[in-house]
Amino acid sequence: MAWDAVTELAREVCLRSPTGSPTELAKELVRRSGGSLTLEQARCRIRRQRTSSATPRCTRALREATPKATDEHVTKRHDGDTLEARSVSRKIKTVEDLLAHIEADLTRYEVASSEATKWEVATAGDDGEPIVTELFRVFVKLKPKAGPGVKECVEAMLKAASGSVKRPKVARHKPVKRDTFAVINVADPHFGKYAWRPGTGFGDYDLDIAARRLHDASESLIESVARYKPERILVAYLGDLFHADNPGLTTTGGTPLAGSTDGRLQKMLEVGSDSLLWVPERAAKVANVDTLLVNGNHDETLSWAFQRIMIERFRRDARVAVSREFTGRQYTTYGKNLLGFTHGHRAKKKLPQLMAIERPDDWSRCPYREWHTAHLHHQAAEANAPIQTVDAVVVRTAPSLSTPDDYHATNGWVGQREAMEAFIYDAAGGLAAMHVSGPRMKSA
Repeated sequence: MAWDAVTELAREVCLRSPTGSPTELAKELVRRSGGSLTLEQARCRIRRQRTSSATPRCTRALREATPKATDEHVTKRHDGDTLEARSVSRKIKTVEDLLAHIEADLTRYEVASSEATKWEVATAGDDGEPIVTELFRVFVKLKPKAGPGVKECVEAMLKAASGSVKRPKVARHKPVKRDTFAVINVADPHFGKYAWRPGTGFGDYDLDIAARRLHDASESLIESVARYKPERILVAYLGDLFHADNPGLTTTGGTPLAGSTDGRLQKMLEVGSDSLLWVPERAAKVANVDTLLVNGNHDETLSWAFQRIMIERFRRDARVAVSREFTGRQYTTYGKNLLGFTHGHRAKKKLPQLMAIERPDDWSRCPYREWHTAHLHHQAAEANAPIQTVDAVVVRTAPSLSTPDDYHATNGWVGQREAMEAFIYDAAGGLAAMHVSGPRMKSA
């Protein structure tokens, strides 16, 4: 393309958009030239055109289009819940300047995206000398702030656990040499789960029902355990304490649960934490208590957060010792008993071998070996395998106090007794007794 033609095209482009950025104008010039110019050539030509002597028409157009020092060209647009703001100005140079200008309420909104650019515009002054003006284009898109995240919820839980009143120190029970050890399993209570009897064909379930069932079953089991006068009581949390793991009401892996979740996350944490903390507090009136926790597939984040809450809650209570292990498989021994605990959603078929690998010394010393698992609390009834013996290891699947929700009912994973279990172990003789407690069936 001839140089004169390029010059004329550049002049027309500048006249049509006197406040446009050099890059935008260069792209337009490339388009109009039919691709005969590269973007860099077009950008240089636009820059030269703007700084060269302008025609009276061009000078007048640029002067009229260039904002005065006091002008602020700002527009705002609402699109649903979002707010967009744009400015072309000399004074509004940054995103922060634009937010301040539109008086954005940053307690309600957060920045979703933003952009700030600067370019120069040359105009001829009254004396014919070029005047270079800096212009700034700023864009910001705001969206409503989300609810509290996991971090904020955990911080609130820790604050609630510590309490505003200093908890008094509590001494351990005096050591008494006995030959019995008790285990109380808290498996799959699913605080926050919602089930509606007309929709599932089974019982209702919500936060209040979950709290009441856990309290009643735990009280019954602790009373039964107390009759054996155990040396120690282990409260084992076997995962899926909470139904959802984040404000989006999904599992740790992202499975959506909004349709089967009762209440907001904050309420779920408050009711669930209070109920779960009550179990070792009540058991500590009978004997010294150990607690351990393995995460579930629904609530890996909140399970570990709850373990941290227990550490803070019982820091001054010497009767309760909280495990500081954060692994998905944990072990304890008592006499000749080796017991493993896991949720059961991973590596369940290899548990006997893993016990031998991970605890070789205890394996050789303890002839009584058991795994306590959860997870398949309703599927276990279908497979008829709540207890199995594999490679000389007893593998137990604990029941849940929760009722089937829509997902379990639709897939036919129903029929397992809704209950909690407690076990009494003899130091030299393995399992000595087992107790089960759950809601009673209503008479017809």
